[in-house]
Amino acid sequence: MKKIILLIITLFISTTAVFALQDTKVKKDAYNQMIDSHKRQHEICSAVADNFRYDHQFAGYIRSKCIFYESDRQRLLNSVFVISSNNNTAYKNQYPVLMSEFAIKMNNNEIEAYKLIVNEYCKYNSYKFAKKDPQACSQERIESLFN
Repeated sequence: MKKIILLIITLFISTTAVFALQDTKVKKDAYNQMIDSHKRQHEICSAVADNFRYDHQFAGYIRSKCIFYESDRQRLLNSVFVISSNNNTAYKNQYPVLMSEFAIKMNNNEIEAYKLIVNEYCKYNSYKFAKKDPQACSQERIESLFN
């Protein structure tokens, strides 16, 4: 009987340890995906600003928009995903995954906003680049900025 109880306890502890390791991996993967999304958003924003560097006003606007967005994103994540002693255990366990999913959606929405801005800008301002960089508003260049 002692052996059976010892075996059951050992299996329970082993199972719990395996789930804990898997849970840690899921959290770490979610965090890494969020960091990759942050990097992608930043790189795309920098590439867009660099592509339109000959229009100092527009490039400056894009750079300022990027700085503001990254600052705002951090404040928002800290405000929405708060950890306190009053929160339930389920939320605390899913905190990294929930925050990562939200941040990735935010970054994707911001990238879509850059696409909209660039497409509208190019409709009415491609003449500004006719001499210095005639390909700045070409469809191939725009697509390469967002890939």
